[in-house]
Parts: sequence; structure tokens; C-alpha cells
Amino acid sequence: MSAINKSDPIFGLDIEIFLGTGACAIYPLLAAVKNKWHMVGLETDSESLQHATYNISKNNLQNYIEVKENTTKSVLEYMFLDENSQTFEFCMCNPPFYTNIEELWESRSPARPEPKNGFTGSPHELITEGGELQFCRKIIEESKLHKDKILIFTTMVGHKFNLKELIIDLKADGIKYTTTEFCQGRVTRWGLAWTYQNYDFSKMFSPRELKPKKNVPISFSLPELNECNDNMQKLKNILQDLQIIHKVVTKRKNELVLDIEAMSNTWSNQRRKRRILKRLSGDQMKKVKNDLEIPTNEISEKIHHNTDELQKTIIDKSIDPLEGTSHNLSNSKSLENQTPAIVHGIMKINNKDKILHIEIEFINGSAGKEGLHQIVQYIKNNWK
Repeated sequence: MSAINKSDPIFGLDIEIFLGTGACAIYPLLAAVKNKWHMVGLETDSESLQHATYNISKNNLQNYIEVKENTTKSVLEYMFLDENSQTFEFCMCNPPFYTNIEELWESRSPARPEPKNGFTGSPHELITEGGELQFCRKIIEESKLHKDKILIFTTMVGHKFNLKELIIDLKADGIKYTTTEFCQGRVTRWGLAWTYQNYDFSKMFSPRELKPKKNVPISFSLPELNECNDNMQKLKNILQDLQIIHKVVTKRKNELVLDIEAMSNTWSNQRRKRRILKRLSGDQMKKVKNDLEIPTNEISEKIHHNTDELQKTIIDKSIDPLEGTSHNLSNSKSLENQTPAIVHGIMKINNKDKILHIEIEFINGSAGKEGLHQIVQYIKNNWK
């Protein structure tokens, strides 16, 4: 507020926690007590609304804080249905981080030590459709419709990758923005602010003296293939062959961003696997031709089925091709259920002039960045 020369009275809008100000209305309470700001909190959960109202009343802050129930699916629009609606100096938000309950439980690697702080968030406070990224994008889209109703839009961001994507969105629309970083103990979060007003955001935060070490992504290019009409699909097929889970994070005109996870090493010892597959395919061909005497197309389907079964066996078990014995790596559960991803990264694909320019950023995984380098080499070797 000082940077934009705003003084009392200051009105703020809190859309804290899944379209709501939360059960305790903590940020409006702090804003009112510390700064004497007037706050409006939006809440969708009726029980949280009651608790928030009680806390405000018990602190005798009814003249500073108002809590409203948001009965719509919008984030901001509900506040501005009336033409004579209130204008706010800022809005703030602590968005839900996760897409579903599975993503919530898998967000912390079992290899990491126990957290120092308690886990207190309820599911409706932590989970939303599309996760944090889509939630923040919804705020940005609605902000375009109410650019003069709120002078500065702000939100906290829990995942650094999401911050990068949101900045790209703001840049694409020519919207002025600034960021900051919140560090407390082992926890780091990021703040993002944007405006449609003529404010100089450079006055808000001074550059950090020590810049953190950057995680340099692996960059490479894949040329156009003469016999391939869709290079992007070819790349996806290679990821599927490697059984690498890939989820679309962002899809633009010529850019695709994938969240990739490899649950097991499927890219090593490929020559040995091909020799086994070739040997089995030959035996199966003879068996089907001599004994069954079925048409060639059915022979191919039979071989393809057996090849897929063997490929799955090679991946799920440790096989000695000379002895023909297998050693189960799991007695009760699959490897995927027992262990986290051995390689987890973000793949950015830019399709320019039919050439795929790719950047892969390593996030975590027991195989380390070396595992990511091996995946890149596998993709290069099979790009033909």
C-alpha cells in the first residue's frame, strides 16, 4: 500500500482457502488489528462461515470485518454482481494446492524426514479441481473483468513451477506483475501480485542479495522425421513405451508442458531386452505357423500380445536371459505402489518449424539427474 501511496481507509478482499476466508478468518483479523484495514472475507462452507463470524464478534471487530457467503462457483465475480459494489485496494488468496486426495498424499516423498509442523488443513481447504495452477488462473481470468474494482490482485503460490507458469500467462497478456518469496524454517512459498493500474511495481521489493542456485534444465532438439506426420505424438509414444506417466500441465498453440514420472527404470539394457524379444518372437512365429495354421494377420496379433506380456515381465521382474529364471521384486504389492517415482520432472516442448525444442527440469527422484539424462539419451536414440 505504501508503494502505491495508499493510506486509510484501505479495503481488502480475502478469498482465503477454497473460495473462502476460512474457519478462523485469521488474515482479516490480523489486517484489522494490526493495520486498521477494512476487510471482506468470502466463504463457501456454511460451518466455516459460522466460526469466522463468531471469531470476529468475540474480538469486537464487526466494524472492520464482514464475512459473506459465496453461493456461486466464481472466485471474485460474486462480489461485483451489483453495479454499485465496493471497490477494494487489494485482494489476497491462499489457494488449495492439490487436484485430488491421491495427489495430496503422494506430494511428500517417504524418503523425506517427518515434517516439523503439524498437518492441519482439511480436504476442502487443500483440494480443488485442477489444483493450485488452475485455481490461480481462474483468479487471473476473472481479474480481467474487474480490473478497476480491485487495484492490486495478489495470491500466494505453493509450487514454484506453478509460479513460472502464471508469470508466463501474465506476460502473454501484457499484465504488470511482481513476485516475492516467503521463507520460514524449511518452508518456502511465493507471492504473486498483478495490476491493471499505472503503478510502478519495482518499488515494492528490492532484489535479493544472494540468488539461489538454479536447477539448470536439460535442453535438446529433435529434428523433423520424414515418415512422421506428428512429431509431438511420436514423442508421446516414446514416453508410453517407457511407461513414463505424463500429465498435461499447460497446452498452448505451439507449446506443451508435461509433468513426467518414471516409476521404474525401463530405459536401461535395451539391447538385451530386444534380443530376448526377438528370440521369443521367432519361436512364437514357428509355433503358430506349424500348429495353428492361422492367417498372417492373426499371427502378428498373437506375437504382439506375447511380446507385450514379456516386456511387462521384464520390467516388473529381474530376468536372467541365459538361465531363464525370474526373481520377484515384490511379494505383496507392485513396485509402483511401494516406491515413489525414481525420476520426476517437468518437460517443456516447443514445436517450431516442425522441430521439437525440449527442456526437461529435474524435480526429484532416487535415480537423480543422471536418470533424467538417460531418458533423454533413450529418446534421442529412438528418434527415427
